[in-house]
Formats: sequence, structure tokens, C-alpha cells
Amino acid sequence: MVENLLDPEAMDVLVARVTPALEEQEPGGGDFFGHRRRSVGALFARGSEFAEHLLLNERVLEVMDLILLPERPMAASTPRRPQRDVPLGPDGLPVDFHDQPDPLVGPNCHHYRINATVAMQVCHGGGNQTLHRDEWRYKPYVHRDPAGPELSLAVMVAGTDFTEENGATRYVPGSNRWPAGRAPEEHEVVQAAMPKGSIVLWLGSVFHGLGINRTDTPRTGFIYSFALDHLAQEENQFLSVPPEIAETLPARAQQLLGYRMSGTINFVAGRDKDFVLRPGAGSVLD
Repeated sequence: MVENLLDPEAMDVLVARVTPALEEQEPGGGDFFGHRRRSVGALFARGSEFAEHLLLNERVLEVMDLILLPERPMAASTPRRPQRDVPLGPDGLPVDFHDQPDPLVGPNCHHYRINATVAMQVCHGGGNQTLHRDEWRYKPYVHRDPAGPELSLAVMVAGTDFTEENGATRYVPGSNRWPAGRAPEEHEVVQAAMPKGSIVLWLGSVFHGLGINRTDTPRTGFIYSFALDHLAQEENQFLSVPPEIAETLPARAQQLLGYRMSGTINFVAGRDKDFVLRPGAGSVLD
């Protein structure tokens, strides 16, 4: 948790942006959300303020760089990895092609990018959401070793005050190191009560879930997560934030949304490798 990271007045602006769309809905979300959630996605298509205050926050990007360990870091303060001229072996591949990177040193990806975005209101009533891990969305195809690299990292931003009474999100610290099959017990759960403008960051391997809102006032938060670039994005950012909107955002925001090539994947012929919305030298296969 980082308390008071963001300006409360900026949070009021963001909440005001999404409130009309949220108020058009009746609380729902099915059994998984306890039939008491209202939400809207595509945050970074809803105004440049979302990119300014959330997506490009330097403190958040510093943590992303340190946890996800990309070849191409995003925070201005993160040291850049030196570009290496790796010789080729007899098979025509780089000599370290088959090496397994150290998951604590990396690189664990070429870059990371937005995975999902949502503004969520938790309304009165219901029960605690079932504790779950975000990385389960990739099962059964991807299984992470608890000692291996992390796949994703999420951010919860308090658009309003989060309290125990209004259902502040519940987390199980340390559960990222648990073996498969271990379920959390209630005494291991903590609640992220925090003032408006604060954030919580959690690994995709950490158990978490919504708490019960026992008040009559919905609590509003903004969730956005990042994942390694070789994983599919949970929310399709290219439809959620199409090129005509992405082009209005800063170049670094475009990269974080996914408008960027990743070495030998996600290429677009005739486009700039780092900013595929721009004409460039071509794909890596040219």
C-alpha cells in the first residue's frame, strides 16, 4: 500500500467521469461478485486524465519494472539494460537462446503492457467475494512456479475512501509463495483500508477479493493490471482503446496499452517497433 499517492481532487475528477455510466446499472456481477457490483471498463479511452494520473504514474511504473523485470523498463528512474551483441551459435540462434533467465534478475519479458482496466463500485449488502488469484485466468495453459517469475501485477486506486465498513478489498499477504492447492483461512486475510488517492499493488499470484459494504454509500475504485507482453491481454486494449483514441495519448501510454512490438512477436510490417501507430522501418522479420 502507498497512502496518499494521488491527489484527492484528481480522484474526484476520475470518479465524476465514470459515475454516469456506473449509475446506469443495477448492482450485479453474478455470484462471483455477490450481485452487488457496478463496473465499467476501457478506462484509458474515457479521458486523458486516466492516462495522466494512473497509467503514467512513476511510482507505479517503478514497482512494475522491479517486479516484472522487462528488457525495456518504463519508469524514468529505472536503469536501462545495456544492449548486448550476442553471437550466434551453429544452429543460427543466439548462444544464450536456450538459457533460462534468473527469475529474480530477468529479463522476464521484452516489456509489460496493460492487462485489464475497470472502474468498480461495491454497493451495499452481499457477502465477501470468493478469494481468488488473478493469474488463474491463464489456467490450464500457464502454470507458474512459486519460485519463478511473476506473470502480472495489479493496482487498486481508491477513488473514494476505503474502509472496513464499506468493503475495502481483502488480501492474503504471502499467498504468492504457497504451493498449489493451499486455500486461505480467514485469520490470514487483511483488509486494505486506505484514504482516497491511495493505492494497493498486488501480484497476480496473491489471493484477494471484495469485502462486504455495510454502508449505504458505494465505494469506488479503479483497477488496472499489467502482464508480461507474451501473455494475452484480459481486456482487448486495441478495441477498448482503438488507434484513433490511442493516438491522442502520450507515446509511453501507447506502449503500455500494447501498441509496441515484442522482439519476434506482435509485429506490424512497415511500422515503428516501439510505436506501431507510426510508420517505421518494418517488422523484425524484414
